[in-house]
Amino acid sequence: SSLGMHNSKFGERDAQVWGMSTDARPAQTAFAASVGSVPYPVLADFHPKGAVTTSYGIYNDQRGTPDRAVFIIDESGVVRWKKVYASAGDIDYDALLAKAEALQANTCQAVGDSGHRV
Repeated sequence: SSLGMHNSKFGERDAQVWGMSTDARPAQTAFAASVGSVPYPVLADFHPKGAVTTSYGIYNDQRGTPDRAVFIIDESGVVRWKKVYASAGDIDYDALLAKAEALQANTCQAVGDSGHRV
């Protein structure tokens, strides 16, 4: 995946990529194997299904799955930036890297769910 290819660039900027889905761990493992591995941790928001993604405001009750979204969370666990995407193809990873760098440099005002801690 494009995120997999960019994962090392995030690491070079002292940023950690994590994934999350409402699939059970065995389904996540099978998916990772089918794409040749996933180079970052993938968390299971399986039981109670969607509890974490609901708390972040991205669980879609009609589909029974979360919307695709990206969060930038600071070292204190505060969500500094959030964006929901229609599909994975809409995500601009270079723009995400630039946003993370700007937030790290405190040159970008925090937006989104600034009170949410992980």
